[in-house]
Amino acid sequence: MPKKKTIWKTFSNEYLSINLPDSFIGGHPARDRKEMMAEVETLPEDIQNIFKTFFSQRHFVFMAADRKFSLEMTSLTCLVVLPESIPFFKFRSSIEKYIQEVKKNLGSSFETVEEDYFEVEGIPSARLLSVQKERKTRKNPDPKESRKHLLYAFRLRKRYWAFDFIADASVFDSYLPIFGESIKSIIFTDKAK
Repeated sequence: MPKKKTIWKTFSNEYLSINLPDSFIGGHPARDRKEMMAEVETLPEDIQNIFKTFFSQRHFVFMAADRKFSLEMTSLTCLVVLPESIPFFKFRSSIEKYIQEVKKNLGSSFETVEEDYFEVEGIPSARLLSVQKERKTRKNPDPKESRKHLLYAFRLRKRYWAFDFIADASVFDSYLPIFGESIKSIIFTDKAK
């Protein structure tokens, strides 16, 4: 059976543009709320609240979630984008130090699987793949993976930009090539730099 071809859609705002499969609903959670909620209303009723809760988060500058979600999954397949200003006294900070802070903030339920550092057109960049496990309890001494995160980070002049691709552990590997293609499509505007 031939593999279905991915149809890409470009999402843009004042900070960036990025391509994602056309099955994604996305935008700026505040400015594009009305359009995103209209798309959420077209989803099956039993999953609409999951998408509404996801899109109610306001501290991101871009969010997107794949319509291909089922109640058997532990989380949406999504992308959240967060810029973090670099304080003046930390202008010499490195992408490596930023990733160490990210790892510290993730918490004990996360385990780092891969960590890479590189440059993209002269921009210090990082890739962090981590696995989130269910809580360890007496009844669950060996918790299974619930979801995976693939974080790409870029250090621009005044900000770190974190692009966090998240998916249920059961579907994550099938999305990896899509996440890789998507991250290659990023274009930052002058406002983002």
